[in-house]
Amino acid sequence: MKFLVFSSLLVLSIGAQAACVSKYVQEGSNLSWTAFKTPKKVGVGAKFDKFTITSKPAETIQAAIKGSTFTVDSSSVNSGNPARDKKIVDNFFTSAGKPIKIEGKVEKMEKDTATVAFTINGVTKSVPMKVAVVEKMATLSGSINVLDFSMSKELAALNEACKALHEGKTWADVDLKLDAKFDVSCK
Repeated sequence: MKFLVFSSLLVLSIGAQAACVSKYVQEGSNLSWTAFKTPKKVGVGAKFDKFTITSKPAETIQAAIKGSTFTVDSSSVNSGNPARDKKIVDNFFTSAGKPIKIEGKVEKMEKDTATVAFTINGVTKSVPMKVAVVEKMATLSGSINVLDFSMSKELAALNEACKALHEGKTWADVDLKLDAKFDVSCK
């Protein structure tokens, strides 16, 4: 009988210690994207230096991701080439003299897929994204088509500004990747 009670307490103790609380951490997180140029569809990578994500503490990283919200400073483009960054910001991420607003919310979270409602240029679209969690880092990846966000005028302006370098072709699809770091505190 004593062994049974001891075993039950040990199982309960181990189970209680395995419960973890996850919360998003800005430092160490990265929001990057790849756009495409030329008829051969050559990728051009960049990231946003300024973005915020808000999540509530949860038992797992996946649970912390669900309901998270984010905002992106679209003028914080960093491709490693300041002249390119200025062209992208001035011709693509600016509309009517103001930076284009980018924000969103994770609407749904399943084991390895999230549905993210992106609001860009005042248009909201739900986008499926793959989710991979390794230790304290969650990676969300997916693609958008900027034409779905009423950005044909901005895409045309960028294509015109970069016509020679892009060989007359700037693609509408963009791959997105968020590496989000979480603080995991097990009790």
